[in-house]
Amino acid sequence: MDVRLHDDPEAFLALAAPLYRRDPVLHTIELTALGAGVPANAVMVTAHEGTDVVGAALQTPPYPLLVTGLAGGGSRAAAEALAGSHPDVPGVRGVREVAGRFSANWHAVTGRAGHVDLGERLYRLGTLIPPAEVPGTARLATAQDHAVLIDWVEGFFVETFNEPRDDAAGARFVGRAAEVGDRFVLWTLDDEPVSMAMLRAPAAGVSRIGPVYTPPASRERGFGSAVTAAACALAHRSGTPEVVLFADLANPVSNAIYRRIGFEAVTDFVRIDFGAD
Repeated sequence: MDVRLHDDPEAFLALAAPLYRRDPVLHTIELTALGAGVPANAVMVTAHEGTDVVGAALQTPPYPLLVTGLAGGGSRAAAEALAGSHPDVPGVRGVREVAGRFSANWHAVTGRAGHVDLGERLYRLGTLIPPAEVPGTARLATAQDHAVLIDWVEGFFVETFNEPRDDAAGARFVGRAAEVGDRFVLWTLDDEPVSMAMLRAPAAGVSRIGPVYTPPASRERGFGSAVTAAACALAHRSGTPEVVLFADLANPVSNAIYRRIGFEAVTDFVRIDFGAD
């Protein structure tokens, strides 16, 4: 097994993109990242058997290393290579079995144990079933909604990933979304926003929804279901055939909501954080 570390995003793209596009639903995060432009400080790895690319991993700091692409091989060799070049990799995210295998290899190579920080389920939309009789209407967010989007994006990251609130990071997230063609859909009641869903720009025919956020005071009224369904309908009207999203496995309410409007489970993912030596 030959593992290569890359410092040229274009070279990595040429090798890894065909592998990711074989299953664009499973590799929705990687393809979205590639479509948005890989930063110069990204961690990029490919695994090779002869002339065939059999594995790939990608990290755009400060996010975890995306390892689902290593399902076909190269997990141990990638861990060994990264331990020498990037020993501060903060963690991994990917299909449960693949992420767990890399975490075990990372522990064996570096002594840094991993712990599961988040369990997620990847869903793919089947037949959309919009919820009935939810008061309000959907609209696209505008520049006037900027402050609301920052507030709700940060609310989502605090609740879902246990991250400290950082409005400056939220502003960068919202600004970057506009640059790469992501769209925010708002559900409004009496012209006031009550819920939000972000629709990512399509990558290889797949659009991903998320974050989805309803502030606590507006929950349990169907707004989250309605805004998610509206984002799905927007994707289909825009010509994107596949729509996916991730749901926190610790949140049975959101999982039930997504199933009711037509989402079907694909597989489970985990995010594993690496601790000290």
